[in-house]
Order: sequence, then structure tokens, then C-alpha cells
Amino acid sequence: MLRTILLVIVLLIVIAIALVSLGVVNLRQGGDGTVSIQTRDVEMGTTTTNVEIPVVRMENRTVEVPAIGVTGDNAQAPAAANAQ
Repeated sequence: MLRTILLVIVLLIVIAIALVSLGVVNLRQGGDGTVSIQTRDVEMGTTTTNVEIPVVRMENRTVEVPAIGVTGDNAQAPAAANAQ
């Protein structure tokens, strides 16, 4: 439990350092010792751009597939066994 709490605290500190270093959050200290925090506006949304997308095409090919054959007195004809 203690390790989990320490891990969360460390992650919060790392995130805070990343935000300050990327310029998303600015910390400024005034002449009288006060600290002000200024944040930038973050915009989220969508935009239209051209990208390459892999496309799956269906095509008919003749391939060999496994087949099972039954021989004997109790064997049914293949057409009767596959009838729908």
C-alpha cells in the first residue's frame, strides 16, 4: 500500500515537471515571495488531413484446403451430408 502511494506521488511530480518543462504551466515568483501559476489554453478537436490507410481487398483464389473423407458402410454421400 505504501509503495502504491509513493508511486502515485512520484508520477504526479514527474507529470508536473513535464508540464513546466514543456511550457504548458508557467511558474513565476513575485518580488514579495508570492508564486503565480499561469497556464496556456489547450485546444482539442479534429482536423482534416490526407493519410495513407491500408485497405483490405477481397479476391477469389483457388487454394488447397484440408478435406476429410469417410469410407465404410455407415458413410453418407457428400452431397447429402452438406445439404441445407
